[in-house]
Amino acid sequence: YQKSYGEFIQNAFSDEPKLEKKLYDAIDDYNRNKSAAAITKLEKLRKDCQRTVDLYAVTVFLGLCHDDLTLYEDAIVHYDAASKMRSNTTVLSNMGLCHQRLGQFEEAKKAYSAAIQVDPKNEIAYNNLSALYFSQGEYEDALTAAKNAIEINGKMPQALSTAAICSYLLGSKEDYERYYRQAVSNGYDGKKIKTVLERLDPSPL
Repeated sequence: YQKSYGEFIQNAFSDEPKLEKKLYDAIDDYNRNKSAAAITKLEKLRKDCQRTVDLYAVTVFLGLCHDDLTLYEDAIVHYDAASKMRSNTTVLSNMGLCHQRLGQFEEAKKAYSAAIQVDPKNEIAYNNLSALYFSQGEYEDALTAAKNAIEINGKMPQALSTAAICSYLLGSKEDYERYYRQAVSNGYDGKKIKTVLERLDPSPL
């Protein structure tokens, strides 16, 4: 689990082998889609946390488990608590997604922006921010965030498709064609792009 979750675990419970095993048992439950069981173990383990690094690991996984169970409000509580201990771009991005799923769009924007501040190379946070702006009809901001994601990862189909749609809606047909070709060449269904455009703009492509 150090390889998969090292950024969260770090050296949690490294001086307490029995507690370290309990943490790994809870993570194992989470990985096997037994998040409710994992939460029970993590809540018990939280009482044994002696160091911030221990509490951080437990809190992050409590967030992940509640997120997995679509208990987004509870997940946000844990993600926020973990973020106050240590800023982590993945945790902040996850928190943004939870806010977005609850319709808390301004809070989602803040979380994505915070994730980007921690790691300016986080193309996923940029892509999530782009999708959020797009859903609210803020096409210029959506295009800017999509371009930032593309600059980091030029083969990101979601960002490329958003850039194509926004470019068209903002009147740049040349950019639309370029991003459309790139999106399709990287596996995105071109029909979906055209379907969205037909819904948003009645003028012919």
